[in-house]
Amino acid sequence: MSRDPDRPSIASVAAAAGVSPTTVSHALSGKRTVSADTRERILKAIEEQNYRPNMVARSLRSRKTQSVALVFVDIANPYYPAVARGVHDVLAIEGYVSFIGNTDGDAETERRLLEEMTARGVDGVVMQPMALSAAEVREIVGPAMPLVIIGHETSEMPADCVGTDDTRGLTEAVAHLARKGVRDFGFIDGPPESVTGSLRLTGFRAAGFRGAVAAAGLEVRERWIEYGPFARDGGAAAAARLLDRADRPRAILCANDLIAIGALEAARRAGLRVPDDIAIVGFDDIETADLVTPRLTTVVNPASAVGDACARTILWRVENGPDAPYRRTVLPTRLVVRESA
Repeated sequence: MSRDPDRPSIASVAAAAGVSPTTVSHALSGKRTVSADTRERILKAIEEQNYRPNMVARSLRSRKTQSVALVFVDIANPYYPAVARGVHDVLAIEGYVSFIGNTDGDAETERRLLEEMTARGVDGVVMQPMALSAAEVREIVGPAMPLVIIGHETSEMPADCVGTDDTRGLTEAVAHLARKGVRDFGFIDGPPESVTGSLRLTGFRAAGFRGAVAAAGLEVRERWIEYGPFARDGGAAAAARLLDRADRPRAILCANDLIAIGALEAARRAGLRVPDDIAIVGFDDIETADLVTPRLTTVVNPASAVGDACARTILWRVENGPDAPYRRTVLPTRLVVRESA
């Protein structure tokens, strides 16, 4: 069958970009370095001509599909689309596409999506597991699959990982509230079986409840730790349980912003003023955090930078192979003070 003469080709893209077809091929495959200016001209020509390379033929030749799976717990949470965009912005330049799967934190769904993605021949997986352990994820995807786990930085992790310094941000939050005279802290975590939640709770337990802050009378009180889904309704229900107590805490720190926004609603329904009667702090700094009333004080979890680091780690792993030592990337967090605390 002859090729459609009106269909864009590498030759037509090369002519529009003012380069050779070989240079276009190098830019698409990533096998040789192409200057940023040249790559930009090629990408512009590809977009203008709506050129689509034959990915099937390429994958048969290279055994690569130029695709990466992103497996997240809840793509309705604004944090994850921001991570996905960070991944996309890096990988798209290298000719990769991303596939996103939603797990709702369910172990069987996590397992099924991983099995399906790997069966479809993706070149790498980026995942924040909630129910499965990192070792279980590695077993499913196999020993050679480039795998980046979000939110873990332990030396035993059988994968590359990109995490954030959660304790640092939570320490800033505790210290900020302590300076305002707050001594009684509650915490709303995600589900007890959640890996991410346990990391945030560990960060809270370590967050400044030592040294000078501990000497000021601050301590973790287990009765002021509640659990619930990483969602607004879960935060509202957990906060209501804390606020109904006769000895309620003076401040509530939350494992993510959706939980904190739910806590704001619970405080409003209880007739409490935020932050005068109860201070509330979130985690992630999603866009909505600056839109609710009162505006949410929260720990900035740099979602776009996390996605960027995940993508660069995948590319590095593809280049260096499965035998290279695992990479550990830890990004800083910080407190942004608004009106809720």
